[in-house]
Amino acid sequence: MRRLATTLCLASLPFLHVSAASASDIVWEVQNPFRFFKKPAAFALHEKAFDAVRGKADSPLPANIVWRTERRLNDPDCSDKSSPGRCYDTKRAGYERSRLGWAAQTLESTCYERASRPFRYLGMCERQYSWGSAKEDYVLPDAHTVDVSLSAERLAEAGAGDCTFSWLPRAGAGKGETIKQACKKPFVIKRVPYSPDTKVSGANVKVTLPDARELTASVIVEDVFVVALGDSFMSGESNPDRPVSFSPSREMVYDPSMTNDREQLASRDYKAKANAFGLASVDSGFDPKSLPRRKMEDEAKGLVYRPNSAEFQTAFDKSAAQWLSADCHRSQYGYPFRVGIAMALENRHRAVTLVSVACSGADVTGLFMDHDARERASEKGGAKVPPQLDQLADLICRGGRQGRTQAASYTLPVYKYGSTGISAQTVSKQWCPPGSRKRPIDLVLLSIGGNDVGFGALALYASIENARDLAPIAALAGGELRYGPDVARAYLGQLDKRIKAVRDALVDGFGVDPSHVLQNAYEPIQFDEVGGYCGSQATLGMDVHPSLKVNKARLNEAADVAAELQKRLACMARSGAGCPSGLATGSGTGFRFITEHTADFTKRGICARDPTRALMDQASMKMPRRSRTTDDWEPYSPAGALPYAHRWRLIHNPNDAFLTANTHREGISPFDILQPAFAALTSGAFHPTAEAHAIVADHVMRHVRAILDKEKKTVAEGRLN
Repeated sequence: MRRLATTLCLASLPFLHVSAASASDIVWEVQNPFRFFKKPAAFALHEKAFDAVRGKADSPLPANIVWRTERRLNDPDCSDKSSPGRCYDTKRAGYERSRLGWAAQTLESTCYERASRPFRYLGMCERQYSWGSAKEDYVLPDAHTVDVSLSAERLAEAGAGDCTFSWLPRAGAGKGETIKQACKKPFVIKRVPYSPDTKVSGANVKVTLPDARELTASVIVEDVFVVALGDSFMSGESNPDRPVSFSPSREMVYDPSMTNDREQLASRDYKAKANAFGLASVDSGFDPKSLPRRKMEDEAKGLVYRPNSAEFQTAFDKSAAQWLSADCHRSQYGYPFRVGIAMALENRHRAVTLVSVACSGADVTGLFMDHDARERASEKGGAKVPPQLDQLADLICRGGRQGRTQAASYTLPVYKYGSTGISAQTVSKQWCPPGSRKRPIDLVLLSIGGNDVGFGALALYASIENARDLAPIAALAGGELRYGPDVARAYLGQLDKRIKAVRDALVDGFGVDPSHVLQNAYEPIQFDEVGGYCGSQATLGMDVHPSLKVNKARLNEAADVAAELQKRLACMARSGAGCPSGLATGSGTGFRFITEHTADFTKRGICARDPTRALMDQASMKMPRRSRTTDDWEPYSPAGALPYAHRWRLIHNPNDAFLTANTHREGISPFDILQPAFAALTSGAFHPTAEAHAIVADHVMRHVRAILDKEKKTVAEGRLN
């Protein structure tokens, strides 16, 4: 068994009389402490990786421990990792599991209902432990399972003898337990009582050694309640829990007029050759309408479903990417989950209860009002996502929605995206009275403001030369797809009023301490590997669709607006020199505005190539297609796409998004000519990779430690990778 966390041992407790003991005589840790996971194996996966990269327990904690753990979990199992093609050609037994990423292994082991409507956190979740399972209130558990052991020194003294372990609730009421067993065997306290009031929470433990000495300890679990609210830069957009897998032998021709030819192409197999992977191997003779096809059940059965048939559509849908919450493109790769897991790994006397309701596409109004679902909107009740604050209020209120009887109202500036016409709307809310809330919120993670000024529209302003080329996509996506800096600046001028409403709602409805709100700045997306702006090679990472190309001048304009947004968000958090006067947030919201992580993205944007192998990385950024002259995939087989392997670029480009999430528009033919652009632009292009989320989590953890840790940890500081 791994080394357990030490605890303070007491000289005397109310229910026993003992001799003095050392502070490290009894050690204990919480079982399955990240409470979002149902099964211990899910947390054990992270624990094993953490232990492998952490170094000696008495050494300083590496500053990039989350990133190191991510790499340990998601590095592909192949002999040559220098390119996707070479990795595919040298794959080992664990290749496919590693290619799909760690979240695919834990997706079905969570306290979240993702299969049926409404998608939601389970009010009661049956969680598993070494002794069995227990149904727990997800927000407020009444107990935790704890392993208790003797320290190495005391075990050496006890030898093969038996010890008597006993415990009683610290509150003085309730039954305890006494067991005589081998001293070397961990003593499992199945249900250590928990209360947010530490005076009555926990258990008093006594261990009687073979020589009759008695050791004692108080076991008090610190259960931290963390809430995450916000947008796609938090939700994990572009990083599904289980990414799409592609066929090694079949392609998708996006042209409904070519049905007969497409059937022939879909059934055609070929023998892949080894990837030489030089630039010369990238054949320009390809059909731009032909793209990788999802690996579907007909291929596994040796069949070819007719493209216009219901069975093809069903199989195509089944092979889609899998999300923790498809309506929001929320995944476990979003940095709130990495922060929550890290909190539990770093302090084994701690349990972590995480509720992330972050949603792709959300602006501030999405915290207060319904907004459009990202996927599965055609299902009954699936068109809209409930307000994030309402989802949270229902969870924490005793009696659920019916218990929310405290009225409040907020005034929000509203506008139709693409128009500079702005009006005010009063939103009425019903909050849970303080006495009816199950527990206080310890930390709020927040990422908001980017969609309020139209971040996505600005990104497309810089990457679509002619708006008319993709105008139909705007209709499919449900709104204005692209507009310029002038419109965005008009919205920026209203953002302070929206942010004020967020602060007021967190205080009014949840009693949140504003200093415990950690608001993240947005990661820059525009830089190449030397720190210049992308656009020198306009179609690098963009050739999924011929209308996509980076315009460096427009990218510069969009970057200027992004910089203005960051400065304004900082001023809203804390007003100071250089801040505009008259902001609705006054002297500031009091939120902690986190910016340190942005420095790690300054040479790692959508077009950034690995400086140590720039030409090879450039080749691998090209969209895989079948060559007209050789019939081989170039530059590599899409079956070898590595969505979660290490990359130099930390922002997904459109090609990456197509090859990872591959979102297709519901309600039209999957072969529609618009689908490739839709898949590229709504699957998470211009968003952080899973690796980037781990880097962000490392920076957020510095602030988490500053707020929560009573005993300051020694952390090896330095620039993060």
